[in-house]
Amino acid sequence: MSMTETLFGGMIAVVLIFLIARQFRLSSYWSATLAGLLPFGAYLAFVFNDSLGGDVLAIHFVVFIMTAAVMAVFSIASGKKEKMHWAPKLIIGFFVVLAISMAWFLSIAMYGLPDWMAKAILPGITTETVHTGFPGSIPHDENKLYADHQAHVEAQRQLNWQVDLQGLEGIAAGATRTLTLTLKDAQGQPIVADRVMLGFMRMANVKDDHALQLQAAEPGVYKTEVRLEDKGKWLVELHIEHGQDVWFTKQALVVAESGKK
Repeated sequence: MSMTETLFGGMIAVVLIFLIARQFRLSSYWSATLAGLLPFGAYLAFVFNDSLGGDVLAIHFVVFIMTAAVMAVFSIASGKKEKMHWAPKLIIGFFVVLAISMAWFLSIAMYGLPDWMAKAILPGITTETVHTGFPGSIPHDENKLYADHQAHVEAQRQLNWQVDLQGLEGIAAGATRTLTLTLKDAQGQPIVADRVMLGFMRMANVKDDHALQLQAAEPGVYKTEVRLEDKGKWLVELHIEHGQDVWFTKQALVVAESGKK
């Protein structure tokens, strides 16, 4: 379930719980308290086994409590049959916009920009691989200069190899997948590589990083099996060596929850 679904689903739950509590003649204060805390408690139980950051939990807590507070304010004003002053309305509107903005920014950080927005505002999106999601805090031992990589960019372009990696699409946490790499030269002939490596990196936790070596199944075709235990954003690095030639590329990978495609 995405964060958008849990946020707005929780807001609907807050409103419903508040209205039900008021039907049982609970005060606006206690109705709002129950309406804010019960959905958040249910959300905590739902994500208990997930490694979510404090920012995700905080935005859910703030949105649920804020929604409950807004319901309480309108309920009290309605009970007194008084017209609400413009100042409280302005404050409520500000926090509503703030909560929606925070949810939007968190969604971009976790999953990146939507395709339509990336194509509209990012340069080179059609010719380069652009990663717009936040991969997490970079450990000190991973914060290295890529001077060697930059030196190989032009040489790699001149190789004009045809590299096709299949099997990562729709991968789910805990599921074993067979990956198949097809490697050909500029003339379409199979390349017998000296070494083909795949690295899987979670920038927020260096302990999850690991690498696999693909084995030749036939000339130009290499295979291996992979199993990623944690859902979320990964970075996949492909490294191919053939004599003095080296091919290196990266791509983002989002691993789905177990049982989802």
